[in-house]
Amino acid sequence: MNVLEARRARHLIIRLDRGEELPAALVRALDEAEARAGWIEGTGSLEKAEVALFDQASRTYAKTRVLEGPCDVVALSGSVALQQGETSLRLSATLARESGVGLQLAAGELVWARVYGLELRVTAFDDLPLVRTFDDRTGLMQLAAQSTGIPATVSEPPRMAPPAQAAEPTRAAPPAQAAEPPRAMAAEPPRAMAAEPPRAAAASVAEPARAATTSVMEPAVLPVPHRPVRPRQEEESYPEVGDSVTHFHFGECTVISSDGERIRLRQERDGRVREVSLTMLRIEPHTVDPATGRKQFRLARKN
Repeated sequence: MNVLEARRARHLIIRLDRGEELPAALVRALDEAEARAGWIEGTGSLEKAEVALFDQASRTYAKTRVLEGPCDVVALSGSVALQQGETSLRLSATLARESGVGLQLAAGELVWARVYGLELRVTAFDDLPLVRTFDDRTGLMQLAAQSTGIPATVSEPPRMAPPAQAAEPTRAAPPAQAAEPPRAMAAEPPRAMAAEPPRAAAASVAEPARAATTSVMEPAVLPVPHRPVRPRQEEESYPEVGDSVTHFHFGECTVISSDGERIRLRQERDGRVREVSLTMLRIEPHTVDPATGRKQFRLARKN
């Protein structure tokens, strides 16, 4: 068990608008607010999301699962910390959506999402610097307090053998007639014996201290487990006004309006206007007509 206490906190209310992406948009907002450590809660709606689960047996994240189409955020929580000097988020979400078989729930670590409307409350801990360090017992990146300097105990060892104690035998020397030889003998040994032991003691104690300091900072350079990564073979692109599309049912069309979710098409063969929902279609990678420079999309039926 590891307990960390924060006594000074701020509460940030953040609204992400339609089309913004997680986690990039939230990281930008936190950097602007200089919130480097904290806890996140949120609710809202997403246009599309990708989640992944951590497999304890293999100590790796499973392949991300894509949730196509609208889904509501039933619950969202997570943490903010620094990882290798940059703001790092770990978000977990429970999502709900309608499907052909009724209401479906999906949950896991939120790898990526495109926002429809999302409201978040971030409790920022201004007096508790948090970092993510690799825990070799679990294979996870866990929260820990950031080391702020060298422990004070490193400078303590020299006080354990002060020179004043080694000088006591000189004061207890024999009478005056034997004073000269004892002074000559007592003068050198205290310097040799009193000065060296503190150095040896300091060195012997300083080594563990340095080792201890290294062990605290070492997790920052340990191998980082593979976090779930959203596969992006190519940049996403959507039909816009003026683009040419080939619809699986309406044939060749031109886009006359688009709001990112629904588009209106004018059929080339008869000029009729059709309105379709992009969430019900599979948008294949576009090409560019070299003669006109127009983007050309193919809209296929979703399986």
